[in-house]
Amino acid sequence: MSHGQPLTDEDRWGWLEALHEHALHHPKGPGTEHLVVTCSALKRQYRDILREGSEKAGDLRVHFLHLDAPEEVLTKRAEARQGHFAKGALVHSQFEILERPGQDESDVLTVSVDQKVEDVQREALRRVTELLDEDPE
Repeated sequence: MSHGQPLTDEDRWGWLEALHEHALHHPKGPGTEHLVVTCSALKRQYRDILREGSEKAGDLRVHFLHLDAPEEVLTKRAEARQGHFAKGALVHSQFEILERPGQDESDVLTVSVDQKVEDVQREALRRVTELLDEDPE
């Protein structure tokens, strides 16, 4: 990606499987009830790999926070970043493979990022905090 080349599915599989394994073996106990992992699970099959952990672990709940915005908004933000390798062309490549969460993906929270970054952060934190505070039963 630092050379302007988007990742392929083959590039992502090992990394997604490593995240899946980490979540499965995350120590549980006081102070470790929650594990938050960030990644761009752009395709449903990527999200499904991560979901497999909850099915196998039993007490593991997997949720996704989908940050939704028009491509133009994200391209503009990427172009404005100083010293970051991901510029507009990489944003476009991500939109080419993006599979927006389906209505049947009830474990996905969607937050619009077509607003000020501070507002996005506040809304995302609020939604995730509410989710983490829920009783899983």
